[in-house]
Amino acid sequence: MFGSSYLQFGNNPVALAEWFVASAALILLVTMVYIFILNKSPPPETMTQMKLETLSLSSDPAPILTSAQDALKTGDTKKTIEQAVKAVRTLLANLLRGTGADLQNMNVSDMAYLVQTKATRAPDITQPIYQLNLLNLKAAQSQPINLQEAEWSVNTANWLSQLISAQQISLN
Repeated sequence: MFGSSYLQFGNNPVALAEWFVASAALILLVTMVYIFILNKSPPPETMTQMKLETLSLSSDPAPILTSAQDALKTGDTKKTIEQAVKAVRTLLANLLRGTGADLQNMNVSDMAYLVQTKATRAPDITQPIYQLNLLNLKAAQSQPINLQEAEWSVNTANWLSQLISAQQISLN
């Protein structure tokens, strides 16, 4: 059929160089397609966790905390954690409103870190809020959550609320 096959080239250095150049060109082409076409596509239309957090932002965390406690009483651990995180997000957003921070692009861990760094006085809130955020991610992934973890999330939200009410956290 064919005098020589293009797929069988042996140890010919010229053929190896041609394959290397062709492979590099293909990788470069795919990278350019990604950078110039796929990377410029709009964000997904579905609701992301961040969008859900920002849509539900109100200025009064009390009803949210009540909702979290009610969910805890009924044993709905996922809703308990979601409501606790929502309350914490509201509390932290109220603290950060005057700072000019873009809160829409932050989760509760980011907000806690920002409060901690901007606070003139505050106990360390970053670690408990970070753990709360991890618990929220666990709930979002439908991983099993026990009642102790759900109760801890409500207690953490209440603790933060009490710190803020007692003005133990103050920003500039």
